[in-house]
Amino acid sequence: MSLMKFLAAACALLATLPCRADDGKDLDLSISTELMTRQTSYGNSSRLQPSVDMQYRTRFGALYIQDGEGGWALPAPAGWVSLGVASEPIWSLGGGVSQSMGVARYGFDLPKDGSLSFGYADRIGDQHPGHLLVASLDAPLFDWRGQKFSLLGWASLANQTRRLSLGHSDDGAGWQLEQSNLLLVMSHPLGQRWTLDVGAGSRWAAENTGSHTAGWQTLLGFTWKL
Repeated sequence: MSLMKFLAAACALLATLPCRADDGKDLDLSISTELMTRQTSYGNSSRLQPSVDMQYRTRFGALYIQDGEGGWALPAPAGWVSLGVASEPIWSLGGGVSQSMGVARYGFDLPKDGSLSFGYADRIGDQHPGHLLVASLDAPLFDWRGQKFSLLGWASLANQTRRLSLGHSDDGAGWQLEQSNLLLVMSHPLGQRWTLDVGAGSRWAAENTGSHTAGWQTLLGFTWKL
């Protein structure tokens, strides 16, 4: 039995567990528009990036959309487990292609509604095949004079099939680091529902030139919360 099928069966078993919101709400929704700037092998690159983060909780788990990924999440020991589909854009890959991937994750709850998740991603479709091991971090740190500070991170390991299909550097068989990102983000309230988000951090990423880029990235955006 493949890992994706095993996790799908695990989700079916966990569906008997209730999923309750601590604040009594069934729906969490936020809409953001962010200007992201980062270094690549071709120079500095910027992109205006809208995003929708949503979680709709039911008795049998929660429907979620976050960071270009959507699916179903269920409670699990110390956290949650999810199955979803993610869209990885050209701008993130550096390979001249966009990809859709099935993703299975196990996440751990952190203080202040944070989370740390690890997962396995499998390419959907025949073009540019490959597999990934992924990790994602959302860690609220502290509040200072009304501003909220948090640490965001995401990283992936790629198998050889994926590296070759995207023209990334390849040092032989096995899993190799494809990208690593870490951002410190400050959220400044602009009202009851609006925040100004400012962030800066580091980025390491494989490129389709066969090399990699190590440098910085920044974030500037606005978020509206229901």
